[in-house]
Amino acid sequence: MDFQGVISALLPILSKVLIVGLAVLGALGLSYTLYRKKGGQRRLPLKKCITALLLIMWFGIVMVLTTFSRGQNFEGWVNFRLFSGYLSAWHQWSLSEFQLIIFNMLMFMPLGFLIPLLGMRTRRFTRVLLTSLFVTIGIELFQMISRRGIFELDDILHNTIGSIAGYLMMNAILDSVKQRKLAFRSAGLALCIPLVFVLLFTGAIAVYQNKELGNLSIRPAIKQDMREVGVELKAELPEEAEPASLYVSERIYDLEYGKEMAALVERSFDLQRKEENRIDGMNRIWSFVDRDGNPYTFNYNLKDGGWQLYIEGDRNLTMSEAETAEHKEFYENWMRSNDILPEGAVFSIQSGDTLRWDISQPVAAIAENEKDFAEGMIMLIPSSEGQKAPLDLFHAMNENKYVRKAELISPAQAYEEVLQGNFYIYNDLKKGDLLRIEQVELEYTYDSKGYYQPVYNFSGTVNGEDWNTQIPAI
Repeated sequence: MDFQGVISALLPILSKVLIVGLAVLGALGLSYTLYRKKGGQRRLPLKKCITALLLIMWFGIVMVLTTFSRGQNFEGWVNFRLFSGYLSAWHQWSLSEFQLIIFNMLMFMPLGFLIPLLGMRTRRFTRVLLTSLFVTIGIELFQMISRRGIFELDDILHNTIGSIAGYLMMNAILDSVKQRKLAFRSAGLALCIPLVFVLLFTGAIAVYQNKELGNLSIRPAIKQDMREVGVELKAELPEEAEPASLYVSERIYDLEYGKEMAALVERSFDLQRKEENRIDGMNRIWSFVDRDGNPYTFNYNLKDGGWQLYIEGDRNLTMSEAETAEHKEFYENWMRSNDILPEGAVFSIQSGDTLRWDISQPVAAIAENEKDFAEGMIMLIPSSEGQKAPLDLFHAMNENKYVRKAELISPAQAYEEVLQGNFYIYNDLKKGDLLRIEQVELEYTYDSKGYYQPVYNFSGTVNGEDWNTQIPAI
């Protein structure tokens, strides 16, 4: 979940959390009033009451965001690998993944920030640390037991770091108020954690920018434990590999291209934009309406450069031969005039209502050739009302520019990566599983800088179920 998603999820629950917090505070206030009427001598300062209310509201918000806003889609999963979140963010080079790391720290800052206001004893570092660990471990256990999340050591680490950062910030404020001047030592300590992460992320950006090739999301953040997993090899694995061509597409991971395509369909089909793009993982999404108020969605995928414009609702359309020819001519002229339909695309009709253009290249030719080429498909369901926005337009056509020949590891070397568990699989392998490898083929995939890289695709079965994974070939 990125920051935009967090804010979207947060706004609807703030009022409810405030009401619950006030109700709890009211109950506590009533209890305290009865306690005083019966002769109780202990006073409860207003500052502590307000702090308690804020802590209750904070805890309610955290529980909704981390647990109750999710479905019961997890099977008691656990992840005891520290820093796997950093590896996942690095391999995908994903803004959302980096934001999740930061968000997990920011989310717990209020806890460390508010605890010192409860009293002198709670101002101690050890008390804040232990309280933070207790709360975050409790939330992680609840997520796992309720099947609404994964028990992750990374989350415990980041939540605790965030709470300590909040504590150091409040400590600096309280020390400065006490001394009636800036407490440089406390302020310096408060800046340490933010500075460490600024340097960490800045260093990662510097390393990434100095690399020729981008990162591959097919690399796993967590290795598989293969010690008690059976592996049967049913495919031949050459010990050597010929160099293969490397290409690049300028439309991959290019948000400006996505914005250009969104503006193109807006302008071409007389659509009106409802809001700026929102983020959903690797997707950037725009909302439009036409002159009749019909809602359209435009979705650009950073990972593969594909984009889609579609309208919700019934898409059934029956076209005569003459109507098909008319739609084909109109949309072909529109795409060619806007340079989004490469030469050589083969036209066909799919399912009776879908216009389709394809360009395909054999993998062997891609690996051997040393020239630019286009590849992909375009699928379009035209509107029944002439030259209006199509009911659905899916554009997954990329033009790849030749870069150079690249030396590859052999299939046998790639197989060693599998034996070491250095591959991605949705459900982790466990003791007694049987992995059968029946075929190994050279394929291509895009990295985070738009390079079209050769990879080895291993396919077969896990315990009889179909399975495949990709291993980088460069």
